[in-house]
Amino acid sequence: SFPYTPMANPAWMTEGWSFGIRDEEMQEVVDQARGEGAQAVIVLSHNGMDVDLKMASRVRGIDAIMGGHTHDAVPYPTLVKNSGGQTLVCNAGSNSKYLGVLDLDVKGNKVAGFKYRLLPVFSNFIEADKEMEALLEKLHKQTIRFQGKEFVAEDRLNKVLAKNDVTLYRRGKFYRHLGP
Repeated sequence: SFPYTPMANPAWMTEGWSFGIRDEEMQEVVDQARGEGAQAVIVLSHNGMDVDLKMASRVRGIDAIMGGHTHDAVPYPTLVKNSGGQTLVCNAGSNSKYLGVLDLDVKGNKVAGFKYRLLPVFSNFIEADKEMEALLEKLHKQTIRFQGKEFVAEDRLNKVLAKNDVTLYRRGKFYRHLGP
């Protein structure tokens, strides 16, 4: 994601920011964590699978990277070797379709083994929260004033913006026959 963030957003949103893997800075953070007694180092990332794999190859001492952004549902971690050993790289997809569970067996400040599961989340089996449901119903019926116009939120949410007759693909998702 990082190479595209400055290009995909207005300049004022990223003013003063810089982007990159920052190998040296990441290595300093990992070394500091290890120096302070961390038995395992886990990186939670939103860089995307390709960038996470690159980071794992360049930074020593990371035991696992649990990533996001590219919406890849990886059924088994990718083991990336580097000069300090290896790093597990996992990604559990998007939109809460899966829950990635990584159990590490840590012995002597090293990962001796691991178990990883990609658990499907079946939202249609989970009962809706009644308070949240009532709040959403109320908000959908709300009249909104925006840019000199008035509309009911539900009408805007139900408005068909486009129709298609072909399958559209976005990494990890298929969309078919959008619209009524």
